[in-house]
Amino acid sequence: MKTPGIKGVRLITDETENRRYVQIDLVTLAKEPEAVDEYLDGLIAQARRDEPSIPHEQVMRALYKRAKKK
Repeated sequence: MKTPGIKGVRLITDETENRRYVQIDLVTLAKEPEAVDEYLDGLIAQARRDEPSIPHEQVMRALYKRAKKK
């Protein structure tokens, strides 16, 4: 799947086209930090899309349980 990029941010791949590195122009990062952050969040979400997920309710129960122990 081709990911649309933003100017000043490059994805560097290995020989088998697996994404390996992100190269960010510091000028772009200084001018548009939110855009770069959103782009990186999207890349992370794509990379994790096949990972198992935990239901929100289960996470909240665990957090409340941990908070009560303190």
